[in-house]
Amino acid sequence: MAEGRLTEEEVTGLTDKLTNYDAELILKTGFSLREIALRSAEINEKKVKKAINSKKVAVIRITSGLGIIENFTEAIKGILNYIGSDVFITKESDVAGLAEGLEKACDIAFLADDKRFVAINFPLKKVIDNAEATAAGYVFALDAMVKGLKQREVLVIGGAGRVGWNAVIFLKKRGAKVAVFEPVQDKARSLFRGYNICLESNLDEALKRYKLVFDASPAKDIIQLRHITPETFIAAPGRPIGLTEEALPAIKKRLIHDVLQIGVSVMLIMAVNK
Repeated sequence: MAEGRLTEEEVTGLTDKLTNYDAELILKTGFSLREIALRSAEINEKKVKKAINSKKVAVIRITSGLGIIENFTEAIKGILNYIGSDVFITKESDVAGLAEGLEKACDIAFLADDKRFVAINFPLKKVIDNAEATAAGYVFALDAMVKGLKQREVLVIGGAGRVGWNAVIFLKKRGAKVAVFEPVQDKARSLFRGYNICLESNLDEALKRYKLVFDASPAKDIIQLRHITPETFIAAPGRPIGLTEEALPAIKKRLIHDVLQIGVSVMLIMAVNK
């Protein structure tokens, strides 16, 4: 999940679609949702399975700010169950919900407000932010989809945002040649000084040249049909998705996009890892 508030419509029924979603991921990347989470966090399957089975997870409703998104906690629970976690939603919300989770002996809590979405491992005193986890998962998925990112040029849209910044770091670790488009140019220059990153000032022209795109922007309709070629691959955690209605069918088989699945799965794996 990247910048942008989810809606009830987006998360309702998400759990019922996980099997089909997983099948699509395998077709596109060769890896299941669980495998993407494991590999993006670089954690051994055997080690994680034992850790997941031994951890109890609480999902807590938070009412501050703009308030609760209906069915959000149910969607989180569904994804965590799908990955193999022992998870429950607290009856209470906010501080009372956190207290309830601890009183019921949870090891990890998932909770989100308008500013952050985190998983907290209490025994390890460890906080995993959704922005980092989402970036890690999507970068791995893009890497798998294109059979390797080393020395490949990747355009990151919204590189100065929390997900975009983390994506730049993970892309660099995988050997990609990273370019960034960020509307606030001064912020981008300051943030990426010394990182050997190309800063693009014209998004339309950049999209015509780059075949691999990581869209972490909340902007709508910025990727149009004329930007799509048979060699174009897009990882798009940003929401709403930046592709126009005309562009979506042309890229569907080479697009990684969801509202919560990858980010939440990676959060869990990162949270249980010592």
